[in-house]
Amino acid sequence: MVDLRSEMKRIKGLVDAEIRRIKAGLEGPDDLVEASFHLVLSGGKRVRPFILIKSAEVFGASLESSMPAAVAIELLHNFTLIHDDIMDRDEYRRGVKTTHILFGEPVAIIAGDLLFSYVFYILSKNYPPETGLKLVELYANASNLICMGQTMDVLPDKYIVSSDQYLEMVYRKTGALIEASAVAGGVVGGASEEELGLLREFGSKIGIAFQIADDILGIVGDPKVTGKPVGNDIRNGKKTILVLSALERMDSGSREKFLRVFGNPGSSDDEVMEAIDIIVSTGAIEDSREFMKRLYNDSINALRNLPESEARSYLMEMARFIIYRDK
Repeated sequence: MVDLRSEMKRIKGLVDAEIRRIKAGLEGPDDLVEASFHLVLSGGKRVRPFILIKSAEVFGASLESSMPAAVAIELLHNFTLIHDDIMDRDEYRRGVKTTHILFGEPVAIIAGDLLFSYVFYILSKNYPPETGLKLVELYANASNLICMGQTMDVLPDKYIVSSDQYLEMVYRKTGALIEASAVAGGVVGGASEEELGLLREFGSKIGIAFQIADDILGIVGDPKVTGKPVGNDIRNGKKTILVLSALERMDSGSREKFLRVFGNPGSSDDEVMEAIDIIVSTGAIEDSREFMKRLYNDSINALRNLPESEARSYLMEMARFIIYRDK
């Protein structure tokens, strides 16, 4: 049995050291540099870099060869978080003030843009043309999907009226980048097209599960652990699979109470807690957990068709960690 937490800590330390090195080498306005790296260096589990590095190791790639792609995927992820926090008006993430709260919205938007542009600079500078082109195409496609998913997420009344549409949004917004992490590792490691397909299956399934886990934590998570206040998704009117499932099961009285709070930024904490209690009472959380476990099983089945190795064992443990995490 591999020690996932120790290895995650080790990889996180190496990734963070490289990110700090990149930050130290940037020349430009101090406000922009500090804003760009505030969130990424405030914490985070480095799930995507870990998946990328271990996927590369499955095929014998060295840490040195996969590190640039791993750092790039983490910067791309944090670019999306900075902009996401602005759209959601979130004041805290990872237990610290969000970028736009500390530096203002204009600088935060530019900070996200800087991270996004630096992603492709890293890829172009650190890989030979053929590999670099594959990685650029992969990251660009994931970015396109994230934009589509985020649009669906901020316009839920128009684009998310069913569970299938929700799952499409989640794949685009969250699953696509975790999928890209796994596939990028395979690209760096020289995996075959069939093997890249298995990594794609693993990444997409566990990526959707990752977002469902986030949605559950947003309803019943401990804010002292998650670093985010419970109930923001309710106030912001986020149509998660929990909400869609719960709405189908509510009686008219419960639905009326819930909809008075859902999407109402001015709702009190007590009103939000009452709305959460209504969701819990429908059994939607338990059903969402069961669906998440099915996605997990699919992801593990994909991994079992890859070469057996310690790296593959780490990926399997990471999949388990994703669905059972508490933050």
